[in-house]
Amino acid sequence: MSEPPLKKKRTILDFFSGKGNKKSRGEGKKVDVMASAANAVDKNSSSGAKTKVTDDEVPGTSAADTHVEETIVINDFDSEDTLKDIPTKKPSQCKAGSQAWKGIPLKILDKLTDMDENLGPLHGTDNHRVLFKTPFKYDGVKPPTPFPTYKDKWDTNYVRMPCSNLSEYPTTGKDGGPKVLRRWDMIQEALLADIPGPYELEEKILSYNSRYFGKWNFNVLHSFFVENIDNAERNHFFNDTLKKMATLALQLPHLCTAPIPLLKCNRNFSVTLSQQQIACLLANAFFCTFPRRNAKSRTSEYIRYPNINFNSLFMGQPSYVKFEKLRCIIHYFNRIFKKMPCGTVTFTRQCIPQDKMPNWENDDTPLRGLHVSSEGTIEDDGLGLLQADFANMYLGGGVLGNGCVQEEIRFLICPEMIVSRLFTECLNKNECLLMRGCERFSNYDGYAAKFEWKENYIDTTPRDSWGRIKCEVTAIDALVIHDFRSQFQVATVKRELNKAYCGFAYLGKKTTDTLPAVCTGNWGCGAFGGDKQLKALIQLMAAAKAGRDLCYFTFDDEGLRDQIFAIHKYLTSDNMLRIGDLLKLIEQYRRNVLLKSRYKPALKLFGYIRSVFDGGLEDTGSEDSSQSLEMQRLDQEYNTQEEAEMGSEEFVEEGDNPDGTSSEKTALKKQDSLDYKALTP
Repeated sequence: MSEPPLKKKRTILDFFSGKGNKKSRGEGKKVDVMASAANAVDKNSSSGAKTKVTDDEVPGTSAADTHVEETIVINDFDSEDTLKDIPTKKPSQCKAGSQAWKGIPLKILDKLTDMDENLGPLHGTDNHRVLFKTPFKYDGVKPPTPFPTYKDKWDTNYVRMPCSNLSEYPTTGKDGGPKVLRRWDMIQEALLADIPGPYELEEKILSYNSRYFGKWNFNVLHSFFVENIDNAERNHFFNDTLKKMATLALQLPHLCTAPIPLLKCNRNFSVTLSQQQIACLLANAFFCTFPRRNAKSRTSEYIRYPNINFNSLFMGQPSYVKFEKLRCIIHYFNRIFKKMPCGTVTFTRQCIPQDKMPNWENDDTPLRGLHVSSEGTIEDDGLGLLQADFANMYLGGGVLGNGCVQEEIRFLICPEMIVSRLFTECLNKNECLLMRGCERFSNYDGYAAKFEWKENYIDTTPRDSWGRIKCEVTAIDALVIHDFRSQFQVATVKRELNKAYCGFAYLGKKTTDTLPAVCTGNWGCGAFGGDKQLKALIQLMAAAKAGRDLCYFTFDDEGLRDQIFAIHKYLTSDNMLRIGDLLKLIEQYRRNVLLKSRYKPALKLFGYIRSVFDGGLEDTGSEDSSQSLEMQRLDQEYNTQEEAEMGSEEFVEEGDNPDGTSSEKTALKKQDSLDYKALTP
């Protein structure tokens, strides 16, 4: 056992005797599960531009302007209200014969799994780069063949690969003077050596990242392997799994032989990789081998890209959530080493120019079909549908940090999505990322601070002829709303309509007559500050314009389910309104209700729309006008339910348990809420 960096040396006996080691997973949860407020925001995120760190490599790089997404800020209307909307448990599962849904039955919605797309053999095109030998047709027997022999592209249009001959690293020679070495040689030397424990793993990673000695800590990694898991799990990881991961990582120049293009802003472009290639790239990310991806200064080459090296997952104060993230990642590698997947995955950056966006104010498209349910989740029950990822503008958000809500959880149970962070520039307001074919490997329980890896998951979703699992996920980032009223401004609503439409629209050549329905939920709500009724209506409008029905899961919120169903029925059956009409009504609600009240009014958006047309309110009416009886009842039930939930919400501080002990699996602390904001990757 090597000496822990900057720490007192441990002996072999200390490490493997279990001294101070928890004997069970349950006991291990008690180790430092509450992160301090100072560490609540991921300090290694792409937004951390204030940290002065030089680039990894010797050659200079050109500066890229730091992208700042638009954020609507007025005086806070209800700054604490969003905290109660961040749940700590997974929604209830859909049960056979359940009456928790309304609208169109889920089984009759159009699905990708029911469609014969007639794709033909896979070929690359001018805007689609395939990173293996083509033409390719999936046979399920062996992975696609890498092609051509290793070809390097060391420039700003491609991923700078750690195995490139141009990837060099400054070090100190035997004479004490400066020396520049080929970084891949350093990586090979480190990963071919014996790595019996977490301190040796830290030492090897820092051997080719020496500039970060003393800046990176590996507290999470140490705590997880020394105190959180038992000896059998630890021994299996270091004696078996880690060795296979090192071997896989070192196959990089033999598996990923074609240059990997960067998916840059303002360009529609696709890249298809084999699942084996993705596994190799993720193994390299685990060992933190990718060059120029650690610096966070404003002039860093990759400041507009999410972090990909796993050092940010290993760092910081040990927490229960980070331990569970490591379990998801380790489980993924254990699975692929039992049987390497033979399929493929396509990542598509989709951009719609502003002048090609719909003219929302004058659009006469009616709303389409709706299935809304209080039970179920997008990933469990959206089989064959276009599934929404409530994304960060930097893909994956805090998946390698402290964040653990909808997007992060999806990336953890489908780790192949994490590789998108390697080559996807942060999203502009008119862009999304489509991910098709990512396999699911894990089941989970809990949510946010109570997330936990649960068990293995066998993904039985059928594949298309290109070897992609018939699961398509669209990553769309909502605005962070700091003032409740501002989100109802026309400009803000149109921004969200454009973003959702970009994520839902199909721009390729149609191979079927119909499009799969969109499967979504409370996008942009919770910590993002969005109003659930407004965001539901926006998604209904965008899906209709994209020619898709909508499947909406309300996260156990029965009141919201009833409200969405009632307003949809009203707008499609009782009083047919078009998209342009709805946009005008949203602005009228802001002007006639929100701006006339100092506090959040009892009259909500859906009730206002009903009242205007039912005679209970003039379209220039006031906040004192009453809603229709049905919407009054629904709103009152919903408000009562919200108040009850708010009263029982646990904002647990350390030591807040009745017996004075620390909570094993704590609810979200108020000071941790920033970690779930959209601008915290």
